Amino acid sequence: TKVPKEMNARFEKLDADNALRPTIINPGSSWQKTTQKALLAAPSTTIICEGSEMTRERDAAFDLLDALTKSGALPVEHASLHVVVAATHCFDKTVTEAVIQDNMNPIEKVERSTLIMASTLHGLPPGDLIQSSQRQRVEAASPMLFLEDVQGHE
Repeated sequence: TKVPKEMNARFEKLDADNALRPTIINPGSSWQKTTQKALLAAPSTTIICEGSEMTRERDAAFDLLDALTKSGALPVEHASLHVVVAATHCFDKTVTEAVIQDNMNPIEKVERSTLIMASTLHGLPPGDLIQSSQRQRVEAASPMLFLEDVQGHE
């Protein structure tokens, strides 16, 4: 819960257009499970629908992990945990309208949004996340990101 709160605070502070919104990702109501009865057997696929069957399958996966690690006594080396953090960038106009009517580059807006998220997740100032050859261009488009570099990354 710490990362989403910090992300929201940084959106409010650094997103001048107020175009970034936190996004909640909900898994689908049905899952697809592929299994093999034996090592050389052909895989079979089943659909698991929402409810007790899904809960049972999730519990079985955690039970297997618990058994393989002897209730956490054995480390799981060479494994990684992936956490997905999402945000939605909202535009008031289409890309064509933004470019022609407002003479605005929407890529610069998305680039700023990406830098806000990346600097929050990595705990680094935005300037440390871009190539030095691109800093002048990005700083001209999004100066508020680099004011924070001077003040220190929170």
